[in-house]
Amino acid sequence: MQIFRLLLLTCLSFLAAKGFAAPLTGQLARVGVTDSDLENMGRWREMRHWMDEAIKQGAAGLILDINVTHSSAQAALPMAEEIARLKIPTQAYVNTCAIGGGALLALACDEIWMAPGSRIGAAPPKLQENETLSPKAQDMVMAESLAVLKAGARSLCKLKGHRSDLADAFVDRDKGLLLGLVMLAEKGELLMLDADTAVQIVDGKPLLARAIVANVEALAEDATPGGKLVFLNGVWYDQILKKVVPTTPAPVPSPVPSVELKPQKRPAPAPTTNSQGYAGKVVVIPVGLDDLSIPACFEFMKRTLIRCNNDGAEAVIFELDTPGGLAWDTISLMMKELQSLKARSFAFVNTRAISAGAMIAMATDTIYMAPTSAIGASTPVSGDGTPLDLAQRAKNNSAFMGMARTVVREKGHDVRIIEGMIDMDRGLTINGQVIIPKGEIVTLDSAQATMLINGKPLLAKGIVKSIEEIKQLESLQGEVITAEPTGFEKIAIWVTRYAAILILIGLAGGYLEMQAPGFGVPGFVAVAAFALFFFGHYVAGSLAGQETMVVAAIFVVGIVLIGVELLAAPGTILPGVLGFACVMVALVYAMSGWEVVTPSGATAGDFNFSTYALGFRNFALGVTGAAVIITLLCLWLPDLRPFRSMILQTSAGGTLNDAPAMQAASRAQVGESGIARSALRPYGTIDLDGRLIEAMVEGGYLQSGTWVRVREIRGEKIIVEAV
Repeated sequence: MQIFRLLLLTCLSFLAAKGFAAPLTGQLARVGVTDSDLENMGRWREMRHWMDEAIKQGAAGLILDINVTHSSAQAALPMAEEIARLKIPTQAYVNTCAIGGGALLALACDEIWMAPGSRIGAAPPKLQENETLSPKAQDMVMAESLAVLKAGARSLCKLKGHRSDLADAFVDRDKGLLLGLVMLAEKGELLMLDADTAVQIVDGKPLLARAIVANVEALAEDATPGGKLVFLNGVWYDQILKKVVPTTPAPVPSPVPSVELKPQKRPAPAPTTNSQGYAGKVVVIPVGLDDLSIPACFEFMKRTLIRCNNDGAEAVIFELDTPGGLAWDTISLMMKELQSLKARSFAFVNTRAISAGAMIAMATDTIYMAPTSAIGASTPVSGDGTPLDLAQRAKNNSAFMGMARTVVREKGHDVRIIEGMIDMDRGLTINGQVIIPKGEIVTLDSAQATMLINGKPLLAKGIVKSIEEIKQLESLQGEVITAEPTGFEKIAIWVTRYAAILILIGLAGGYLEMQAPGFGVPGFVAVAAFALFFFGHYVAGSLAGQETMVVAAIFVVGIVLIGVELLAAPGTILPGVLGFACVMVALVYAMSGWEVVTPSGATAGDFNFSTYALGFRNFALGVTGAAVIITLLCLWLPDLRPFRSMILQTSAGGTLNDAPAMQAASRAQVGESGIARSALRPYGTIDLDGRLIEAMVEGGYLQSGTWVRVREIRGEKIIVEAV
């Protein structure tokens, strides 16, 4: 990457020497700064790359659009010092709030401007609780942190010409601030300035901010002719690296051969099935009632996140209204795709994020709550929803907390919250305040999730009514677009949702086909049902590569063995049992997927039934439904071999009972003997005293040539047995 940037700078220098103007010459660069930007070091480094690139491209100035409500001042101090050292005019626009780390960023800029109703200040040191330290040691650590923070804030003010007494009052609650006869902050409280106070004139100049302006655009118009403003984000960064915009090129001297310099390009995004790209968009991923219970939906979300990376989406918002679902699939999504997501990620709890939904929310950068919403209750349960026994619960809780804790800590959320959501024995106590007592699973309503603890929201950044409000609060500029499954993804979701029905249709159709000569409609229906079943699970990601062929081969072997039991060697039992086992293994495995996360402490040989619970349930429902349909066909429609009712009874004149075959059958008597002219499985043809009659055998199979006797006549059905 460093080599690439050096090459880019060389190209830009050459183009400038040849008369090409830098793309941002005379324009102001704007970058939005929120709490998630300051709390995620990776996110901040990415933004610094944007700023550096804007400076290289000749930007006339940099505007920090600050909306920070609670981020740590200690963590933000190095970032503020980086801003103070930039070789470009900098302006801070306090858009609603510059609190904590946001206040230090504002002090690091050459000028500060306020939005109507905005606030700035309250940047004290915050320390993580450490129960291993004595109270005296904790006081010493706090004193050291306060001294470092005050020195840093004063240095920023001295460098940029702001009042240092304001910095002291922002950081140290024991300082207070008295200006003339006006007490701005009593001793024991931190200084917080509203917009009107920040711009009031003291000793002939504004106290801190230059003026109150309506928006960033108005600030840009005052700062540069024409008010040209460029918003820095990932999409802009990708575009600026792909091309250099020329103005009027200078003539090239003829004696020197011209050299065509082409900027290097990043690899092209992977092709997608949807023609509408996500470049610069705010992508919304809805997570509804049963979406987290369908493996295909997880594959859809994973592919959407990968596409957001490839296309350069501005942000991803999970709109959650779910009671939960598959725990291990959720952990996989949290630890892989969400961690590698380049765009900013948000969770909008509208209106439930329970169990797996809460875990997805806490794997995002920022959480917002709807006015009436709840989040939490992530304790693992068995596949059928029942609680686990104590040993299994402890084992799963340990595994879930170990993996979830890593993700939650990386995103800047309090790990004690996710621990309380998973383990009811934890509860939730913050700074001595019992929010959820031990013995209860942590589930937070919107008021609890947004309550302030030491000036910082407990979990969610705020309460909003719509995604548009999130977009405004986070200064997102892209168009809002809802991610939708492609055609194949919809098929996969439908197949995995109704897998039991496909199994039912396939088994019932296969049985009917085995009772009829040749290959007819039931056979085609069975083949289509199972083909759709395996294709849908392949698209859903449950099957991959050679694994698909192996599972399909096991299924075919099972069908062949069942056919041997029914047609070639009835009554042997063993082929039928083995065939049923092969079919069950293939179908259940296809519905359970390849990637199985082994819980912490489990050995490779451990069998976790919950992984396969959904597959077993669907298989049981399909087999039971097929058995019911087959039984009804045998009892109520025995003469439809197959679909005899579709024959037009009057096609040869008279009724069906007038046909010679029916008249011959009507003369059959119980006890009459004859010989089988075809195999009975269970239907076939027998010869009774020269009359060819259709008959059936119950509970077995008779070869052609076997002597039989009429055991029972049940309506039009003649039942025989071997003599």
